[in-house]
Amino acid sequence: MLKQKYQKIITALLLCLSILLIVAGCSSDSAQKSNSTAAYTVTDSQGHKLYFKEKPQRIISMSISTDEILIDLVPSDRIAAFSRLVDDPGISNIVERAQSVGSRVDGQSSEAIMALHPDLILIPDFVKPEVIQSLRDMNLQVYVYKTPKSFEDVRECIRFLGEAVGEKERGEMMVTAMDEHLKKVQDKIGKIPKEKQKRIVFMRSNGAYYSPEASFNDVCRYAQVRNALEELHYDKPGIVNQEAVVQLNPEVFLLAGWNYDGQHDPKQMEEELLNNSSYQTTDAVKNRKVYTVPAKHVLCVSQYIVNAVEDLADAVYKE
Repeated sequence: MLKQKYQKIITALLLCLSILLIVAGCSSDSAQKSNSTAAYTVTDSQGHKLYFKEKPQRIISMSISTDEILIDLVPSDRIAAFSRLVDDPGISNIVERAQSVGSRVDGQSSEAIMALHPDLILIPDFVKPEVIQSLRDMNLQVYVYKTPKSFEDVRECIRFLGEAVGEKERGEMMVTAMDEHLKKVQDKIGKIPKEKQKRIVFMRSNGAYYSPEASFNDVCRYAQVRNALEELHYDKPGIVNQEAVVQLNPEVFLLAGWNYDGQHDPKQMEEELLNNSSYQTTDAVKNRKVYTVPAKHVLCVSQYIVNAVEDLADAVYKE
C-alpha cells in the first residue's frame, strides 16, 4: 500500500512538471513571436537600411523640425536629446515641452553624441556628408530624412519618421490632425478670388529672397495670397535685386520675426524697410503694409507649418 501511495505521488509530480514545461515552452514561443513582430527595417532618404530588433528607446534629433515631430510621435523618455534650437522661442514651437528632455546636440562633436548611447539618430539631408558618415563609422543607427519643401513633403516626413521610430500609426494620426487643422484654417479664410488676392514679397535683412522649391510657396497658396516673386520664373534660389522687386510692385512686404543673433529686431527691420529709399514707390511701403509673422511658423517644416497659413492670412487680410 505504501509503495503504491509513493508511486501515485511521483506520478502526480511528474505530471505537474510536464505541465510546467509545456507552459514555459508556450511562453517562450509567445515571447519569440512578440520579438519577431517588434523587429522591423526602414530605409532612409539616402537608401540606407536600418534594422531594429525593437522600437528605439534613446533617440537623438538633430534638427528643429524633427524635434517638433518627434515629441508628438514618442514619449519623452524615449528621446535622448534634441537639437539646440529647440530652446529658442523665436524658432521653436515646443520650448516648454522640450524641457522634459535634458540633453542637446549640435552635430559638431560625434563623441558627445556617442556618449548619449543613442539607438537612433534622426538627421536632415543638409548636414555635411562627412558628419553623417562619421556617425555611421561609429556603428550608430543614422536615419537621414529629406528636408520638406512643401506641405506634402511635411506629411511624408512625418510618416517616414513615424516608421523609423516604430510608430507608424501615430504618424498617420499626426498627418490626419495636421490636415484637419489646415481645413479649419482654410474654412476661416474663405474663398478669395484670384484677382483680389494680395501680392506679397518675403523679405530678409539682406533683401528679397526667393526659392522655386520652398515650403513658403505652399503657405502662400493655402493662405490665398500670391508670392509676387514667382512671377519672375527664377529656377534657382537666391536674393532678388531691388530693381526687380520695385518693378513687381508688391502690395505687402513680409518679414519673419526671429532675432537669432540679437541684431535682427523685427520692429527695427520693419522701420528700415519702410525707410529704404529704394522701395518708396512700392504700394507696400506707400501704404505701410509691412508685416512680421512668427518665424517659428513660417520657417518651420513640421506639423506647425499650418500655423503659418493662418498667420499670413490674418496679417494680410486683417482689415
